[in-house]
Amino acid sequence: MRVMKQPNRMEKVKMQLMVVERLRALKKLYSYRELSRKLNMSETVLCRYVRGSLLPGYVLAKKLLLSMREMHDLSLLIRSRVRIDEGGYLDLTNLIGDPYMLKIAAEEAYISYSNDEVTKVLTAAANGIPLATMVAYVFGVPLVIAKRTKDVGVKEFIEEAYIPRGSPIQETYYVPKRALTKDDRVLIVDDLARSGYTLRALVNIIRKAGSELVGIFILLAIGNRWYRTLKDVKPGKIKVLAVLNDQSKG
Repeated sequence: MRVMKQPNRMEKVKMQLMVVERLRALKKLYSYRELSRKLNMSETVLCRYVRGSLLPGYVLAKKLLLSMREMHDLSLLIRSRVRIDEGGYLDLTNLIGDPYMLKIAAEEAYISYSNDEVTKVLTAAANGIPLATMVAYVFGVPLVIAKRTKDVGVKEFIEEAYIPRGSPIQETYYVPKRALTKDDRVLIVDDLARSGYTLRALVNIIRKAGSELVGIFILLAIGNRWYRTLKDVKPGKIKVLAVLNDQSKG
């Protein structure tokens, strides 16, 4: 059984600063009086946090973050940024192109997996890259990108081929062999889960590398069909921030 890792000084400060940034964002929506009532804290102390003249203690920061997460319906916020045209096709431009949304999502990933000693973040090119980059930055670990083409100059790759449902064409993802090792603990990050084939390919790449899968973090899922491809992954390892009914065409 893996022993729960205790946060070090840097990780505690990261959590404290995360809370201050959330408070600053909420201050644009609420007055100090409203925040004081909702968070059960004095206006004076909240003002000092927002101004940066005082940091909340680590234990208090965790409590405040939980309260602030309850104040914001992140799932609703994510879904409100998604556009579906008259043909039923998804447009995620306002979602994956918003640095503020990506930062909040990355912080949610950090909160969910901060005790799992993540050493690498893995995503597939191309739409998942902005979110995965932000997540890797928050964790302070390297980003690994699975691509459909081989990079010139890289000699050895981990390859994973699959045939998407309803397609006569085989797709292949490539990751430089040296990018993942047997000592790595990998978090998969993707902006969208629909068929689940891309996520399945990424899981298989991790296993071929001999690395350990820490979890799968998804910004938006369409229906639940995608989960059928991941039945061998424990549900507790998968985090989905928002779900849409499967009525769009992707």
